[in-house]
Amino acid sequence: MAKFFRRTAEESRVHESLELFSDPMFPSPGGAHPPPEELFAGRYAVDGALPWGGLVSYYRGSSEGTPLILSVLPMDVSQSTRAEAAFSHLAHGLGSIRSRSVPRVLDAGVIEGVPYLAFQDTRGTLLSDILRDRPLSSLAVLRLATHVLDALDAGHAQALVHGDLTPQNIIVTRERGGKLGARVIGIGVAPLLRANPEASAHAAHTGSGKHSVAYMAPELFGAEAFDASVDLYSAGALLHHMVIGSPPVGWETDEGFDDVPGLPDVVRRAMARRPQNRYPDAASMRAALEWIEVESAKQSPHTQDIAPWMETSHVGSIPVAALASNLPPPHASSSHPAGKILSTSGARPIPIEPIVIEELDPETRRRWRQIALLLILLGTLVFSGYWWKAQTAPNETTLPFRLDPNAQHGD
Repeated sequence: MAKFFRRTAEESRVHESLELFSDPMFPSPGGAHPPPEELFAGRYAVDGALPWGGLVSYYRGSSEGTPLILSVLPMDVSQSTRAEAAFSHLAHGLGSIRSRSVPRVLDAGVIEGVPYLAFQDTRGTLLSDILRDRPLSSLAVLRLATHVLDALDAGHAQALVHGDLTPQNIIVTRERGGKLGARVIGIGVAPLLRANPEASAHAAHTGSGKHSVAYMAPELFGAEAFDASVDLYSAGALLHHMVIGSPPVGWETDEGFDDVPGLPDVVRRAMARRPQNRYPDAASMRAALEWIEVESAKQSPHTQDIAPWMETSHVGSIPVAALASNLPPPHASSSHPAGKILSTSGARPIPIEPIVIEELDPETRRRWRQIALLLILLGTLVFSGYWWKAQTAPNETTLPFRLDPNAQHGD
């Protein structure tokens, strides 16, 4: 298992690939809208197209010198008020996500019926380009998979299902210290298109990129609605693809999983035909992957320490004594609080009132509670002082003493 924790020559090749493909400029596959320069005239400067996603068109752009990414959906929401409301819900949901694995939405709107999103500048390489001719090392697989599951968890917390999770919608980045990271794009777009066929000619879209059908849960081939479990199915196929070099199609062997012997069980559960037999949520699947790493660290005589990538994970904070257990630890269902859409310099906010209310952070709430308790205490002391003074003051309203003229002496 020592290979688990060493930077392999294979991972070095991934880094070289990131250098080669860090800023590609190829035509976008969408093409269902006016030229971007015309569409965003007066709003954003368009610097070039990106080969990201499936039907969604992505462009590098800028606003008053601030770089960003522009995405255009293949829809005409002017044909349907329901589609326009659904896009608004999607935009506000994406704007509420606070996860490093999801590019942050800065602006959204509709131009002549065409919906668009503008989010923070992201540099990286499509996972599909990296997987074109080789699988990844076990360490890179686990790191990227946990980032993807964190993105899904964040989206599901906002009631947003991806519905099209393939390597074409995952951007591999390089973080501080040279570590690989992943950013998931396209969350919620496939369900939006499928639910509004009157506004899009791509309602029957079957996935983005090569092997996309292998990533689709069985229920998506019917008339059933999207739910979070379809993303977990796709995440299982993604794990297999990253390790073996292709998504599973009728696979029954564990061959190729020598470094991660527990991973086939995770893949099988994630890709169960019945949704109720899959993991209950993305956080559960992430905890299962992290537990594989813990078990590997315990079993290898050369690598007894938990891998560096686990420093920010749920399992990485478990007390050492708990690591002796053979059972995975409990985990939080979600760690993504709601926020609100923020605007960058020069960006125009959605022309619809946000439906997500920003909550105060725990530290601010604690300070307000302290101030409220202090005010109550001061009020109580002031009231007590007035009450005590009223009780101890002489009674000035007593009537003067008068003699009764009819009273007998001695009475």
